[in-house]
Amino acid sequence: MRLSEFRGRDNNFNLIRMIAALLVMEAHACGVTRHAEPIKSLLGVGSGDLGVDIFFVLSGYLIAKSWAGKTWKEFAWARATRIYPALWASTLLSILVVAFFFSRGSAADFLLRPSTGAYFWHNATLLPHFGVQTNLPGAFGLANPDFNVSLWTLPYELQMYVVLALAGMVVGISGPSMGAIALTGAAIVVTARFSGSYTDQIVRGRFLYFFFSGALAFALRDRIVLNGWLAAALALLVATFCLIAAPAWRVVPLAISLPYLIFWCAYVPAGFLRLYNRLGDYSYGTYILAHPVQLGLYALGLAMSWRSNMLLSMAIVLPLACISWHALEKRALAIPLPALFSRKVAAPAGSDDETPARAKERASQTR
Repeated sequence: MRLSEFRGRDNNFNLIRMIAALLVMEAHACGVTRHAEPIKSLLGVGSGDLGVDIFFVLSGYLIAKSWAGKTWKEFAWARATRIYPALWASTLLSILVVAFFFSRGSAADFLLRPSTGAYFWHNATLLPHFGVQTNLPGAFGLANPDFNVSLWTLPYELQMYVVLALAGMVVGISGPSMGAIALTGAAIVVTARFSGSYTDQIVRGRFLYFFFSGALAFALRDRIVLNGWLAAALALLVATFCLIAAPAWRVVPLAISLPYLIFWCAYVPAGFLRLYNRLGDYSYGTYILAHPVQLGLYALGLAMSWRSNMLLSMAIVLPLACISWHALEKRALAIPLPALFSRKVAAPAGSDDETPARAKERASQTR
């Protein structure tokens, strides 16, 4: 079937995003316990990087889909209500928990530190050249810990939204435009790799490639056929390179194959897997809440191996992520664009663009 034939929410997107969040958790469990990542020696890329790449492919597809039905103001509002409310709540919650239970000295002293205020404001805005801040000095009695390293990708995610919106306004969400941006990202990565450097530009190029590969899939959804034999061939190609190629070359077929394999897994496998959709999208809450818990468990001597750190962290984080989705994230997505920012220019005579039914439909769109 073609990608465009799959409609609605009867898919595995929530499940795949949750798996990606757990891959990031695994990488951080290995990081805080100083253990080598098991998957890195196999694929040539760490589980955390793989999880983030999956997030960016799915995000590119869904954000391009979101742009197609909104004005730029509605698009910006939908992105803000998805990213910021849970981020604000989790950042404030983590600061308060550390201040009252896991800091040296009084809670007031910790809360009044300039570094604590900087941590909150940087991560509350994520503005270019200002956010993000991953370290929170004094947390768990440590001098300068990387308190929440997961947050470093969020400014890049926002940058992808801006690039897509600009492309959408200037040239439209089309195969050539999305493909050109994805290829530009790939070219940045390849050029930098051959020059032997690893800079912020490589990271941005990587995210451009994966995000706009997802956006390209949306633009070409009428042409992309999800075929089991092709998916199997791509998976076999990746597996073959893992067996015979040097680690540096294993990432090449993985990067090429990953977007197609993600969409095949998102739409084709059905049955009991689709039952996960009854739960909700707990991946974002898991992603932004997990690392402080993992660091805290290790710093307090409660989970010293990567497996115990992973399992105990999941037992704490997943219930919090469920609460975050049902009590905050889902409700924030339902908040319509304030009338102050709504379009006020009347539609041309004879146009049905601004009929009451269409205006109501647009206002109800949240993603």
